[in-house]
Amino acid sequence: MILLGYLCILSCWITGAHPLAVLIQTPSEILAAKGEEIKLSCIVKGAHLNDVYWYKIDRSSTARFVKSASVMNNQVQGDGITQRFELDRNDFQQSFSLTIQDLHLSDNGTYYCLMSEPQKMSWGAGSVVTVVPERQKVTSPPPTTRRRIHRYKYPNISRKKKGSGNGYTCNWVVWGSLVSCNLLLLISIVVIVIHRRKRDSRRRCPHQFRKR
Repeated sequence: MILLGYLCILSCWITGAHPLAVLIQTPSEILAAKGEEIKLSCIVKGAHLNDVYWYKIDRSSTARFVKSASVMNNQVQGDGITQRFELDRNDFQQSFSLTIQDLHLSDNGTYYCLMSEPQKMSWGAGSVVTVVPERQKVTSPPPTTRRRIHRYKYPNISRKKKGSGNGYTCNWVVWGSLVSCNLLLLISIVVIVIHRRKRDSRRRCPHQFRKR
């Protein structure tokens, strides 16, 4: 980290008013398991592809040189860097990348791409690489752990379709029959009441009916 700070100060002091190239680094972060392979990419905007570098900053904030490639693609690798690290540059697409094969847990850290020009130096935003022992497998819980919910269904008379042969539905025929029965019952009651009143009146005044 201290080395990158010195490079940043030196770059700002040397470049002055000269515009810096823009390095678009992807991905910003990546999670992979031990033994897998990852690829970090860097695209150069605003300048021609020149000498390129890859640096790594571990959790202890120690900067470590990984690999570099000159304009003629002469590559240099840092101390302890094996063939698992491959640097590839593409002058036509103005990009370069770092591929790490057979990931180790020690590969954890933040990787930065850099490019140097005469009196200039530019670098990317960094890629955070996290290596885990193994990927967690997402499994569904066993059936015994799921709690069954019993739902009781009650008959809903109002929602049943008309004309169905079964159920509790009261269609217009049934309602008509009920109304007719009620009317007949009411008429019968009225007739009985009138008849009783007439009979009672005859019993009370039999002489009036005889005179008539």
